[in-house]
Amino acid sequence: MIDNGDTPPRRAPQIVAAPKPRRVYWCEFPKDALLPEFWKTRPVVIISPKAHLHGVVTVVPLSTKAQPDNKLAHAFPSALPEGGTSWAICSHVTTLSVSRLTLVDGKAPTIPEDDFTAILRLVRSQIPTPRE
Repeated sequence: MIDNGDTPPRRAPQIVAAPKPRRVYWCEFPKDALLPEFWKTRPVVIISPKAHLHGVVTVVPLSTKAQPDNKLAHAFPSALPEGGTSWAICSHVTTLSVSRLTLVDGKAPTIPEDDFTAILRLVRSQIPTPRE
């Protein structure tokens, strides 16, 4: 592999502990995204079963925009301080550097177990099963 100087930079994590499943963080998505990819800083819920502080994490992005016609979105009470409803956009599962995560008002809120189960069910519904 030839290094032409286009190697992305490394950045130290902005959180002090490895993220855990069901926790909500702010995530700085890449600014060079192409629509309909997510591209700005937005909340995410962690779905990685075991993440490392200096590694990557798999997330489902959250939105406050209602998604009533999106069969791959799950609505639940927001874990953010402003409250309201969050929609987990389960069709946009993404793996990113943990360094893109920051805390929500100094903590990582936890979503209810039943909502997390519903999110995982929608994520899994998109993964094909092997033929026997």
